[in-house]
Amino acid sequence: MTILAEKGTRVDSATEPNRTTWQAVQAGLWVGRRGGEFAGMIEQQWGKGYLVTTRLGKCLGTFATMEEAQSALR
Repeated sequence: MTILAEKGTRVDSATEPNRTTWQAVQAGLWVGRRGGEFAGMIEQQWGKGYLVTTRLGKCLGTFATMEEAQSALR
């Protein structure tokens, strides 16, 4: 399951360590955390979709929706 958190919102990853939480760090950029550690990021490519990279910087592709992008990092 994935949670999208507003900037500054905290989600307790200790109770659900396999859940990826997303935090908007600036317009068009979200950082994902799983188990309290960096899992990857999503960058909105205006007019193209959402670019997903893993915690190691590997590009997983560009997806049409935010939900598809989040699912790519499960």
